[in-house]
Amino acid sequence: MTVQPPPPVKPQTLRLSLTDRCNLRCRYCMPAEGVAFIPHHQLPSLEELAHAVAFLVQHLHVNRVKLTGGEPLVRKGVVELVGLLRAIPGIEEISMTTNGTRLSALAAELRQAGLARVNVSLDTLNRERFRELTRGGEVSEVLAGIAAAQREGLVPVKLNAVLRASTFRDDVPQLVTYAAREKLELRFIELMRTGTEAAWAEREYVSAREVQAFLAQQGELVPLVGHANTPARRTLFRYSGGEVLLGWITPVSHSFCDACNRLRLDAQGQLRRCLMDPLTVPLVAMLREGEAKALAALGPYLAGKRPPAAMDSQLPMSAVGG
Repeated sequence: MTVQPPPPVKPQTLRLSLTDRCNLRCRYCMPAEGVAFIPHHQLPSLEELAHAVAFLVQHLHVNRVKLTGGEPLVRKGVVELVGLLRAIPGIEEISMTTNGTRLSALAAELRQAGLARVNVSLDTLNRERFRELTRGGEVSEVLAGIAAAQREGLVPVKLNAVLRASTFRDDVPQLVTYAAREKLELRFIELMRTGTEAAWAEREYVSAREVQAFLAQQGELVPLVGHANTPARRTLFRYSGGEVLLGWITPVSHSFCDACNRLRLDAQGQLRRCLMDPLTVPLVAMLREGEAKALAALGPYLAGKRPPAAMDSQLPMSAVGG
């Protein structure tokens, strides 16, 4: 008799990590010297990734896929993979989280292949601060990528900005002004303690509530309700310069685990039921032997999904596909 996993209560969203490599070295993601990357020959092939997604669509009602990394645009064949995923019946949307540095060159091809929209990481508009945080990146490349995404219709473009205690009073107003002018949604993310940079993250942590109080001195924050498929609590910020949609992702101060419908397939092909969960299922490896073994493993694994005791991890964020 075929073993079937229990059907999810609602459709699932999959975070699909294409690689653990990145062309930046953001402090909250990995150490300056980098990490021990997975050898290229050990990465699942594009076809294996598409097979795994099709399997999850069929058995776990996955209907949205977000491509992540590391940096997904450094993975050779990323445009081809978008096309493979677009051909899977049941996939309603393919999106991507990217650092944006290679987006200007690939935006048109990605849109043609079937990518719907992008989230772009942009923590500061200050050129020197961006270089310091990313250890050498150029913010001008990210801004060019955002402009290309808008031009090619990869919309709505959402900006992901990680909050830092030492800089948010400068960075937040500048990002708000930029997002309002370019008609972008801006999402502020609390800094999580991961990998070798946990001590730095502890010093730089600032809660979303403190940043909201800071903004409330300059305008009005209006809560918005009724938006699904996102962990962000959304507000409309009205101020003298206009208005902008803000999202608040608060994994440290205000858990959203109770509403989580996300699964992750990391760069090694391991299924993760939670970003902070050390237990995984080697889904791609199992599928190489046929679907029966993978089906038998899914039910017990997903039944054990629980909120983490704390939003911190010994693994660098690039390794788990945040």
